[in-house]
Amino acid sequence: KTLGRCLDLLAEAPWLRLRGMHAHLASGLEAGPLLEVAAHVLGWARSWLEGPAEVNLGGGMAVDYRDPGRRFDWAAYGAGLATLRRPGEVLRIEPGRAVTAYCGWYVTDVLDVKRTHGTSYAVLRGGTHHLRTPAAKGHDQPFTVLPVGDGEGAGGPVTLVGQLCTPKDVFARDVTVERIAVGDVVAFAMAGAYAWNISHHDFLMHPKPSVHYVGPG
Repeated sequence: KTLGRCLDLLAEAPWLRLRGMHAHLASGLEAGPLLEVAAHVLGWARSWLEGPAEVNLGGGMAVDYRDPGRRFDWAAYGAGLATLRRPGEVLRIEPGRAVTAYCGWYVTDVLDVKRTHGTSYAVLRGGTHHLRTPAAKGHDQPFTVLPVGDGEGAGGPVTLVGQLCTPKDVFARDVTVERIAVGDVVAFAMAGAYAWNISHHDFLMHPKPSVHYVGPG
């Protein structure tokens, strides 16, 4: 009903042209289910648009932080969209995080290792005011420990936290490591999306991270 009213308004405004429609209805889907969503969106859009038009199908491509090597099947998704598209239609997508997540790292070092109430913690320089993705999405951020420190260490299940005075400042919880010690460097992978740009900057005036861009080759 509301969309119909919008079309009526456009009919009364000849200086405006309806170019197409935009929908963003899912998140974290593999290629097959996302193609099903696309088919529904296209059916809905075609019922409102006359002739070839532009349809933005949005994003929602899966990103698996538990298995960084597992990637969205772009070939299957592209082939599926090609079969759904009608002649003259323009289909657009918003890959966003599914592309950029793999293009960034958050690198920091271990300030302290301690054990409290039976749980081992590694306190890192920085925190979720730099990389808020794990706290916002409720997952463990994949990481690699570079053993360069020679201070106090711990092995087995370890929870990696930042410096902030909030229990939400957690990068990864109860992840098993061979050893992590004071002075070690921790490199968090898949930090290229929803990281610094959604973090709560200037939390208690902690310093901002430095940002470095590395080109190909």
